[in-house]
Amino acid sequence: MAGKVVASQFTGAFAHLNVSADITATRADIIRSLLTVGYPSRKKAIRKVGPWRTRMLSALAIGYLDRALRTTEYFRNLEQTEKVGVSFLLGQAFTHWFAQDRMDIPFLVHVAGLKTTTWGTSSAAVPTKTGASTPSPKSRPDFIGVKKAERHVFESKGRIRRPSKSAVAKALGQVSALRAINGSQPATRCATFFMLKASGAEGQVVDPAGAATGVEVKFDEWEMITNAYAFFLDGENVDLPEVAGEGYVGREIDNGVFYAIDKKVLSAAAGQEPASASERQQRRNEVFEILEHRAGTYRERHTEEVSPGPDGTLLIDRRPGGIRPRRKNV
Repeated sequence: MAGKVVASQFTGAFAHLNVSADITATRADIIRSLLTVGYPSRKKAIRKVGPWRTRMLSALAIGYLDRALRTTEYFRNLEQTEKVGVSFLLGQAFTHWFAQDRMDIPFLVHVAGLKTTTWGTSSAAVPTKTGASTPSPKSRPDFIGVKKAERHVFESKGRIRRPSKSAVAKALGQVSALRAINGSQPATRCATFFMLKASGAEGQVVDPAGAATGVEVKFDEWEMITNAYAFFLDGENVDLPEVAGEGYVGREIDNGVFYAIDKKVLSAAAGQEPASASERQQRRNEVFEILEHRAGTYRERHTEEVSPGPDGTLLIDRRPGGIRPRRKNV
């Protein structure tokens, strides 16, 4: 089975996260997270990598992680530079899983990929979080987590070894550089590290105290929502009653792997572009209200093969077992 994720130094309403707990993610969860995070823009990813990127990400999870989230022989035989790239992607996926599963954050986004994103400037030195190194003037964190009434900051690292003190300090410096998101102070600013091992994945998530100074980022949250659901908004979807159940649409992304979305969520995110700021806010709120209302229903569907997200998406992995280990020469 997978290892532990240790969260520490959270305060206030998030102090309950300060525990060492089992990583309960399944491989289906990691596949869904790989499909959700990564490139800031899905269209940009297709232009740079190709339309088969979704199949590549699905294959990456099944090729390099077994069902207990232990690294496979194929991962361990990669060259070091190859391991770095794979660890980077899987680290982001585990960060996404932690944000959704442990913090109930439905959206984790690269705001750098949004057209409406603007970054403020700060001429003053940025006081950092406890244990952080001073961030560079152009330092930016990886992700913004968005709940209906909360904003969070994440710097994500995927590794094969536990992070050094300097690596932790640098990551904390990156999240220290952001003081406000759309005018609101972030509820948390986390550095996340997930280590990929033959004995099972391990995680370390820290959010030490620190002054809320630095730069501010602003972006249109309606654009964020449509960007998060771009896979379904940009492609053709079909009903999947036998696979995903009634009320879901999507498509098969690989043999035996299906990616779907709640019809009600997709309907709220689709349609004509809102004409005014107030209409954009109203449509945004509608999506969050659907997600809040159906959150319990989503969670109840979770199995080893079925991965429901608090964002209304659903990943079903019907492939039998994993890849067969290489036969050793005798």
